[in-house]
Amino acid sequence: MKAVPQPLLPEELAGHFFGVGSVSDHDYSVPKGYVKDLKVPYAYQVPSFREEDMIRQFGSLIEGFEEEGDFVLDIDFYTYREMTEEEDPILIDEGHMHSLYALLDGTKYPFFKTQQTAPATMGFSIRDGNGQQHLNERLFYFYSRLMARVAQGQVNMLGSSCEAIILCQDDPGLGHVKSMIEDGKVVDLSLRQIVSRTDEIYPDGVIPSYHFCDDWRTLESKGWYPLWESRPKIVHIDLVKYAPEIDGEQAEKINRFLKAGGGLALGVLPNTDDAYEKPVLETLQSNLTSRLGLMYESGVDLERIGKQAMISTQCGLSGASPNLTREIHEASANFSEVFQIALAQIIK
Repeated sequence: MKAVPQPLLPEELAGHFFGVGSVSDHDYSVPKGYVKDLKVPYAYQVPSFREEDMIRQFGSLIEGFEEEGDFVLDIDFYTYREMTEEEDPILIDEGHMHSLYALLDGTKYPFFKTQQTAPATMGFSIRDGNGQQHLNERLFYFYSRLMARVAQGQVNMLGSSCEAIILCQDDPGLGHVKSMIEDGKVVDLSLRQIVSRTDEIYPDGVIPSYHFCDDWRTLESKGWYPLWESRPKIVHIDLVKYAPEIDGEQAEKINRFLKAGGGLALGVLPNTDDAYEKPVLETLQSNLTSRLGLMYESGVDLERIGKQAMISTQCGLSGASPNLTREIHEASANFSEVFQIALAQIIK
């Protein structure tokens, strides 16, 4: 008898806050106070400091990366060989990810989330000296190896302090890369190759997660939906900008994804101050009722959602004010209760 896959997301995390990564502040140390108290603390980025830009953080690990100006890199034979042939984990330095070091202060964390940029977004964002993006099979392999070694470095660093590690790959550029493939601008790399190799980056033992901040409803290729038909993971999707108005086919694929053990981070909270007309919890209640209602009407299994989903902002909080950023984190102690109330109103 075939075993039933167990959900990747521990049920005790359902409805709790999933921090995307970036926060708004001008002091590295301030967010630690409200991030550390979360059910799932996370390694946050402060993009107001240029060193913590999601490309520069990891590009700086490559010899020859132009860190002072644009994202420019000419990869020579020796750099390519060293990156692709060596197996040693790579540890990001404190100067490019302060929070990872600040939060490892002797505290033992039952759950902890960290993140890193996915290889497709790295290749899309970095150009050579002639202005060409690093988008071909050879260079994608280079960035896959870089990020696999970084992932292992993060896990090794966190392992002694964290019982369970959620490792999220942030991939905002994937939709653009998909369009370039379809337009014939990338000829030796397919979407399936990208997704498969990105899935191989997760080290053994982590809870895999993936952040896609573009229109998740249209991430499809010839009937294949990468978010729902690849390795099960915790998928973060923006439900504020992209309401879950989907057809029955995609709803069924989401149900199969959940049945296979996958989970969701529901981006139902806006990430800018001007999008709030009501307090955070009232906004959450309203948006959950609306978005979960649409999911239910589309045929998504809300009983599984109730056990296999977390609550999040639509994307990172670098564009929010420090006050709103703090308010969201402090209000998150009540997110799980609001989540269950919203579900109960729909599932009667």
